[in-house]
Amino acid sequence: KVSPHKFGISITTIDGQRYNIGDTSDDFCIQSCCKIINYCLALEKHGVKKVHEHVGREPSGSEFNALFLDKRKRPHNPCINAGAIMICSLINKNKETSDRFEFITNMWDKLSGNGKIKFNNSIYLSEKNSADRNFALAYFMNENKAFPENTNLLDILEFYFQCCSLELNSSSLSVVASTLANGGICPITCEKIF
Repeated sequence: KVSPHKFGISITTIDGQRYNIGDTSDDFCIQSCCKIINYCLALEKHGVKKVHEHVGREPSGSEFNALFLDKRKRPHNPCINAGAIMICSLINKNKETSDRFEFITNMWDKLSGNGKIKFNNSIYLSEKNSADRNFALAYFMNENKAFPENTNLLDILEFYFQCCSLELNSSSLSVVASTLANGGICPITCEKIF
């Protein structure tokens, strides 16, 4: 439903210089952009060894939502849907759903230099109502004992759909990219996040 006439380019350098042209203040859902940030958050919390017990780091050679696992019965990497769902199971696993969502929005706010992250409930409901493949992936991984113990699949899927339904604009997203390029330090606030 988004106008195909919208177009914007935003640049933020690691020393905080910014350039925006076009529709850079229009909000949009981050969708799969959440996969990289969630992966970083899981690595920050658990370290490489623990995270990669549950998700691989090699290309799958298949579509982003393919229904198969690697030889160790893990998703191939955190950038495909199965891997992104698995990563969600590692983020504040023992917290209430509301606390997990608050944590993720706070992290996006920090990464974007307080870019005012929003939530698009319509997209969330659309994601949830058209998620047969994601449900299949989660149950397939559960059958193969890929998840950490005591993982609640429905909570994890809800959390994944919420992450995909976060909104921000290209100006703020360029700050997130710059934060990653700057070794985890936000160039706007100088806060070390990763």
